[in-house]
Amino acid sequence: MIRRDFKSDIVEFNVKGHAGFAEHGQDIVCAAVSVLTQTALIGIHEYAKVESKYQISDGNLKCKIPFDISDDKRNIINPILETMVLGLKNIKEEYSSYIKIKEEEV
Repeated sequence: MIRRDFKSDIVEFNVKGHAGFAEHGQDIVCAAVSVLTQTALIGIHEYAKVESKYQISDGNLKCKIPFDISDDKRNIINPILETMVLGLKNIKEEYSSYIKIKEEEV
């Protein structure tokens, strides 16, 4: 799930479950989603230097962007997150039976 604020900025993303394309450890869809979302999280923390709240467990990743970040930080984070979404949508085009993307405004 991808949550956006009234300005269409991503304020939270949440990935749940396994894709079910192949066995655990062989699932390229699950691996691709994991790489995209975890790389976005690394970009937020290491590149943008923003401490978002996040949780990672088996098959799940949840990240919440702080509401009080500066416009400069938001301008760094937005391209990272929008590129993540583009990558997820690209995976969905090829493997639509194994990935669902839900976007909502909060």
